[in-house]
Amino acid sequence: MAVAGRYLPQQSLIGPALFPIYKVIIRSLVLYFLLPWMLVWMGIAIFSPHFRADHPGAALLASLEPWWLACTYSLFFNTLIFALLDRSQARLHVVNGWNPRSLPAVRDHNVISRGGTIFEITVVVATLAAWIQLDAFRRVFHIFQATITLSSHWPYFFWALVAVSVAGIIVSCMNLSNPRWTRLTASLRLGTDCYSFGLIYLLCRANLLQSLSLSGVSSADAAHFVTSFNHWTASIAFWVLAVGAAVLFFDVRRILRIRPVVEAIA
Repeated sequence: MAVAGRYLPQQSLIGPALFPIYKVIIRSLVLYFLLPWMLVWMGIAIFSPHFRADHPGAALLASLEPWWLACTYSLFFNTLIFALLDRSQARLHVVNGWNPRSLPAVRDHNVISRGGTIFEITVVVATLAAWIQLDAFRRVFHIFQATITLSSHWPYFFWALVAVSVAGIIVSCMNLSNPRWTRLTASLRLGTDCYSFGLIYLLCRANLLQSLSLSGVSSADAAHFVTSFNHWTASIAFWVLAVGAAVLFFDVRRILRIRPVVEAIA
C-alpha cells in the first residue's frame, strides 16, 4: 500500500495510511465526548422543569449551540489536520518510520488485579463493620447536640445496601480465587451495579431526612434545611442515573469482549 500509493495521485481526502488512525480518533471523540454531552443535555431537558422554564420553546434547542460548535469545530479541524498530514512528508514517517518492536504489549482486558480486588474487599468490609458498629439501621441519630430523624423507609434501604454490599464481596472473592473475568462474574457484577445504582437513585428521591433538631437553631430554620437537603438529594438523582449508565455501559462491554481462554490463546 505504501509503495503503490507513491505512483498514484491523491484520490481521497485522507489516504488509507492515516485513515484508520483518523477513524479511531473520530469514533473516540463521538463516543466519549459528544454523545455523553448530548445524553446529559437530554436528561436535564427531560427531568429538570427549571431548565425547561428557563429555556422555553426554541430557546431549548438554542441551548445546544455549544454542543453544535464543539461538534463542528472538532470534526472540521481533525479532518483538516489529517488531510494536511496526508499531503505532507509526515505521512512517510508515520507509515515507514515505525518499528514493530516499539508496539506496546498486548493487554488482556479480562485479567483482574489481585491488589485491586483485595482493596475493594477491605473497603466494603470496613464500611459494613462501621455501619453495624454505629447501628446505622436506626432512624434517629444523636450527634453532639443535634438530633437527626430519617424517613421510615431508611431501615429498608439500609438492609438493601447491606445485601448488595455482601453480594459485591462474594463477586470480589470469586475474582480473587480466579483473577480473570468470566461471563458469570461479569454478569454478577452487572447485576450488582444495576441494583446499586437503582437503589441509590430511589434513596435520593425518597426524602430521606425527615426532621432535624439542633440547639441554637429555630425550628423554622431546621425545617428549611430539611427541605433544602431533600430537594438537593432529589436534584442529584439524575446524575446518579448518568453515572450508573456509564458504569453499566462498561459492564456490558466487559461481558461482550470476554472470550474463552482457549480461543484467546489460539
